[in-house]
Amino acid sequence: MREKLVALMPEIEWIQDPKIKEGVFATYEDALKTGGWQPEDMEWIPFTLLIPDCPASLLVHTRGVTRMAKVIYDEFNALYKDNGGFQLDHDTLIAGALLHDVGKLVEYEKNAEGKMVKSRLGKDLRHPFSGTGLAMRNGVNSRIAHTIAVHAHEGDGGYRSPEAVVINKCDFINFESIKSFLGLLK
Repeated sequence: MREKLVALMPEIEWIQDPKIKEGVFATYEDALKTGGWQPEDMEWIPFTLLIPDCPASLLVHTRGVTRMAKVIYDEFNALYKDNGGFQLDHDTLIAGALLHDVGKLVEYEKNAEGKMVKSRLGKDLRHPFSGTGLAMRNGVNSRIAHTIAVHAHEGDGGYRSPEAVVINKCDFINFESIKSFLGLLK
């Protein structure tokens, strides 16, 4: 399964710390098994149920958020290294971006008509909560789990680490841009 995950999300190889990479793999394996999915299903699972007939998959969205976060990491760290010494943590940012929506693999299911809907678990816990639980039970550290927990509206008004701020903004740039392209942004 790990070879399939890397083929689908080559950005996993950007993670430098083997323990963090292992946690990302284990979390995806757990989420896919729990949700009853195969890795390639991420190519057609919609990244959101809030956009009718969402044209973007969970896989494309996850890769988009991760790739945007990497560009921000490169530029931010280059600009602020000698201007305040502010530096984003690479592996926290990349692992958090890769895992930010992993909870959707247990939040969604196909109903009898083949339509994607919220699962029983998804009705009880939105993906930031289920994703955080999945990550932590698979050895992901609390700093990365924090980025999953606060990447969506559940994190509004509270503390977000610098890496969590980047993931939140990349996530909403993707979400709101697609809504705008579809004429759904108010």
